[in-house]
Amino acid sequence: MKLFFLHPKIILGCRLILGAIFIYASIHKIYDPIGFSENIDHYNAIPLAFNNLIALIIPWLELVIGVFLIFGTFLHGASFLSTLLMFLFIILIAQALARGIDLHCGCFKIVADAGATNLRSDMIMRIIEDFILFGMAIMVTYSVNIKEGTAKNEI
Repeated sequence: MKLFFLHPKIILGCRLILGAIFIYASIHKIYDPIGFSENIDHYNAIPLAFNNLIALIIPWLELVIGVFLIFGTFLHGASFLSTLLMFLFIILIAQALARGIDLHCGCFKIVADAGATNLRSDMIMRIIEDFILFGMAIMVTYSVNIKEGTAKNEI
């Protein structure tokens, strides 16, 4: 089973999926950093003073991570940061859900769809999706670390 998850084609697929998702997620946030900053504020998780800074940094970081994952450059850093971001996204949405805050996560669009009435179930679905992406990011990170370890042992 371990070999299946570390198969180069599986890892490539995970890299491409993660990269595309990170790039897609960054587009609306880069285009509307003020709206994204307002979404961050709805989580009530960080001091208001940091919202604008985070709204300017995270989307560009997502874009760079996505490009690096797709093109296979700086994989050690890109895979580690993708794992870290996915973990943080899970924590942020889960803490809002646990505190009874119903919100549009702002993951892919700044504004929720007009017909979105059950934000709570949307948040649960987003957590499940993020766990899947988190698992993919861990697989990529693990595979990169194994390759680096193997390369160091060959020297």
